[in-house]
Amino acid sequence: MGLLDTEFGKRRLLSVEVPAIEKYNEGRDAGFKITLTRVGGALVLGYQLKPCHNTFRIETRLLSSYPTVPPETRVLTPLKHCPHLLEGQTLCLWRQGSTRAASRWDPAKFTCIFAVQAAWRWLACYEIWHDTGEWPLPEAK
Repeated sequence: MGLLDTEFGKRRLLSVEVPAIEKYNEGRDAGFKITLTRVGGALVLGYQLKPCHNTFRIETRLLSSYPTVPPETRVLTPLKHCPHLLEGQTLCLWRQGSTRAASRWDPAKFTCIFAVQAAWRWLACYEIWHDTGEWPLPEAK
């Protein structure tokens, strides 16, 4: 069952996620607002972030198993490969090790906007790494 196919999923979207997106979008330039589209069984947030010098186009997918399974965030803007970039330019945001069971994602605490903020932080680290060759935060263990 998909996120939009269950009453729980619909209630979470309407009472938590959509209001969080609307609040995030308040007062932002149009190019930096989050758009929400349905692609198959997933909901896709499309947006841009500018943590330092560069602007990056991003998409965060809320899969049908969301919020139990964390969102998947990938950068659409081409990036130079780095140790914290997964296949398909997916950002390593939630994993501690290589399994979702060891994920730092907590569906009771986080919304999709937390994923946007985590992407901003990751991209800020990426820009620092690109300039210095060193990732500014410790490894997730």
